[in-house]
Amino acid sequence: MRRSFPLLLALLALRCAHAPESPPPAEQPVAAAPRWPEPQPPALRLPDTVRPVLYHLDLKLLPAEPTFSGTVTIDVDVRESVRQVWLHGQDLEITQARVESGARTLEARAVTASEGRLGLLLPEPLAPGKARIHLSFTGHIDRERSRGLYGVDEGGEPYLYTFFEPVDARRAFPCFDEPGFKVPWKLRFTVKAGHVALANHAIVSKEALPDGLERVTFAESRPMPSYLVAFMVGPFDIVDAGTAGRNSVPLRFIVPKGRGPETAYAASVTPRIVTLLEDFFDQPYPYEKLDVAVVPRYWGTMEHPGLVALGQPLTLIRPGEETLARRKHYVTIANHELGHYWFGNIVTCKWWDDIWLNESLTSWLDRKTVDPFDPSWGFAREARMNAISYALNSDALASALPVRKPADTHDDVLGAFDNGTTYAKGSAIIGMFESWLGPEKMRDLLRGHIRKHAWGVATSEDFATTLSEAASPDVARAFRSFIDQAGAPYITASLQCRPGTPARLKLSQQRYVPAGSTASTAQTWSVPVCVRAGVRGGDSHRVCTLLSEATGELSLPMRDCPSWVLLNADGAGYYRSGYTREQLAQVLAAPPGMLTVEERLSVLADVEGAVRKGDLPLGEALKLVPTTAADKDRTIVQRGAQLLQWVNEDRLSAADRARYRKWVGEVYGPRARELGWEPKPGDSDDLKQTRSRLLELSTLTGEDPTLVREASRLARAWLADRKAVNPEAVPLVLGVAARNGDRALFDALLAGARKAEDRNERARLIAAISNFREPALVREALALVVGNELDIRDTRPLLIGAFSMPETRELAWAFYREHFDALAQKLRSDELAWFIGLVGNLCGEQQLAEVESFLGPRVAKLENAPRALARARESIQLCTESDRLHRQGVQSFLRAPPGVPAPTRTR
Repeated sequence: MRRSFPLLLALLALRCAHAPESPPPAEQPVAAAPRWPEPQPPALRLPDTVRPVLYHLDLKLLPAEPTFSGTVTIDVDVRESVRQVWLHGQDLEITQARVESGARTLEARAVTASEGRLGLLLPEPLAPGKARIHLSFTGHIDRERSRGLYGVDEGGEPYLYTFFEPVDARRAFPCFDEPGFKVPWKLRFTVKAGHVALANHAIVSKEALPDGLERVTFAESRPMPSYLVAFMVGPFDIVDAGTAGRNSVPLRFIVPKGRGPETAYAASVTPRIVTLLEDFFDQPYPYEKLDVAVVPRYWGTMEHPGLVALGQPLTLIRPGEETLARRKHYVTIANHELGHYWFGNIVTCKWWDDIWLNESLTSWLDRKTVDPFDPSWGFAREARMNAISYALNSDALASALPVRKPADTHDDVLGAFDNGTTYAKGSAIIGMFESWLGPEKMRDLLRGHIRKHAWGVATSEDFATTLSEAASPDVARAFRSFIDQAGAPYITASLQCRPGTPARLKLSQQRYVPAGSTASTAQTWSVPVCVRAGVRGGDSHRVCTLLSEATGELSLPMRDCPSWVLLNADGAGYYRSGYTREQLAQVLAAPPGMLTVEERLSVLADVEGAVRKGDLPLGEALKLVPTTAADKDRTIVQRGAQLLQWVNEDRLSAADRARYRKWVGEVYGPRARELGWEPKPGDSDDLKQTRSRLLELSTLTGEDPTLVREASRLARAWLADRKAVNPEAVPLVLGVAARNGDRALFDALLAGARKAEDRNERARLIAAISNFREPALVREALALVVGNELDIRDTRPLLIGAFSMPETRELAWAFYREHFDALAQKLRSDELAWFIGLVGNLCGEQQLAEVESFLGPRVAKLENAPRALARARESIQLCTESDRLHRQGVQSFLRAPPGVPAPTRTR
């Protein structure tokens, strides 16, 4: 139908002419500004009022850019009405924040507090129930500290990696950054087309976008805390390595361009590592894929689900350079990180005070699964010896913390990952209770614990419940007595023999305290004490008791009074045994073959303990070294050599220092010269390890002139032709040559480091440079630490080396004071403890006063520093007292050392 527009216009004009005049519009009320609540950040742990349920994380990741951007949507469970929601976000700019609850959308105001706490203030209360948090943000890519989302250039190409443990996920995206918040994640990234983008779980889709970009979406993850989220983006090569595990999951290695061939050894052994772990737990590998992210440095090595990160120094081995050390290093570290898939990923600690549940259990597990990988390595025995020794030395400090540490401050969280207690002591304690309960019972107990708490979180109380149910409440209480308190027991015994009655041991316990310590000895544990007693020409008997009081008695099933009593049968107990001089002589005189290697190792550890306590002169203990040096078992050689660390070379005169080094060279040199620098066809891995240790002792400590000259010749040959020296010998050859090297060698090594494109090659050369002792050369080496030419993460060995040698220690201390403030600003917070701990190498009252004066005012301003200074201070004090007790005895010993026994033939 056609419309008549002239008529319509006339009618409209008529209406307008007769319409009344409209009143002026009323003024609209101005909306009142929302009244934001006053921010009330939590002291440390987030409140339980709002908990995440599911994350949707969307990031734009371009490795060449200095920044990144993204959004995160977090489905949450609101447990009670709140007007502010607290989570974490550090060094991020929040550009938008809102919360949806039902049909309502609340615009939030983002506020920050120290240590990465991020608050969302709401204009009205958020009701209990389901809600959804939406945040948009931007952040910076870290290119200095390998933390959070960090970038590294390789071969002119930029790459992105992540490292979040313990509290750096908050630097990459807003999240509830605590281990107890364990939920699924959905990730989606926008990346440059052609770049590889990988995360914990499999890719489900890729979508082309304008401007040469691509959107990559990943499958929803298994429940995991924020610190286990991982991803990587860049022009990586992907190496297909077949499958692994009972479910034949795909195995791949993700490497910078062109580095694929160097993964051949790792690819060949990783499936076996997975199988051994599956067999221990009797469970299949728990994820749908296993990608190995080959990250630039050791920093970044981490047990991310489905995307385990292993450093280039571990994983990238050039064909033909698969030395024993490189093979062993890869297997042990890969085994540890993958072991965390059960102890840490399937079952996660609820809070950082229980991180020992991850680290102690996995460190103990390493022995159970690496040893069968290659029994010729003797890994379990060596690892147990090292763990007990390291832990006991750590526990000797009055400032030592328990395995289960309080985590009530930010510094506590950063310090929870303590090697001496969280790793070594915890694993030693588990080993002791394994010996007490039996290997199969311990294995089954742990299997049950994992199944019971699968895909959830657990606490020390949960683990104690497992022990109580699987063993007994007494075992659980005894275990907790070791986990929950610092220090180590000191067990002594007196033998009581009466005709016609069984011999008895009266046992006593207190805390082990070295000479000069301020720690109290008034402490007890529930100690599983096992002893072995024997008579000359007869059998020995092993008997055990649980010593829960300060004193106790143990009956020995023997008719005759024993001629010797070993207080730590099997060497599995986590305690020091205290022998009188007579008792020690009797144990040392036990018939050959009567004591196991583990027991002989424990006796040598107790000799060291007696020296530190001041009960046995060091000069007397050193008389045992030549016999241990000639032993056919390399762990005995190694344990005996640990007595040498208590010789304070700094306080020896030049003449006595020369005598000391000459003596050490005479003790270890004959066997080392017999073996030579380079392996021979048919050498076993055990022989290779023996050679390496003997050469190290006879050259770096003993300065055997023949071996030192040969090392210098080989080093020059290697610099001229990288294939001129067997790869097994190269690291030590370079170190020994540098220790005795001149300007020409220094310049050659430094030139090689400067032009090395391979990070591993550069690290090897820097490690060699760290051995120079000539003051002018040491100063040049240390200048590299603060210069712009090399990354501080790569030059750390130079500072460690200078602090470790008596000739350069004072020079290092002067450099340290001059550059401390600048260096501290470049280190990760969890590296500061190591940096402060370097001064623990000093010894003497003057040095202690200098440390107090210099570091005292500084540590309060630095994360994770006060506790490290307390330990370093105590180490200096103990060294000072040890030197006072033992210097004269050592001097007397060096002026009339005992003869060196003929070495045991090694072949």
